Amino acid sequence: MADTAKSLEEQLQEQKQQLEDNIRQAETQIGRLKEQYLKVLGALEFAAIQKQDAESTEADATTTEDVAS
Repeated sequence: MADTAKSLEEQLQEQKQQLEDNIRQAETQIGRLKEQYLKVLGALEFAAIQKQDAESTEADATTTEDVAS
């Protein structure tokens, strides 16, 4: 009986260790995903700024052409 109880305890300890490892791996993966997400957000923000600058430059060029005409 003691062997069965110890075996059960060992199984539970192994399961506990495996779950702890899984949690650590998941947290690491979430951290990487967050970093990638923030990089994409930054790239989108940069693209929006570039687009806005390009539109502003086009508008300035159009205004300059109208004045020159």
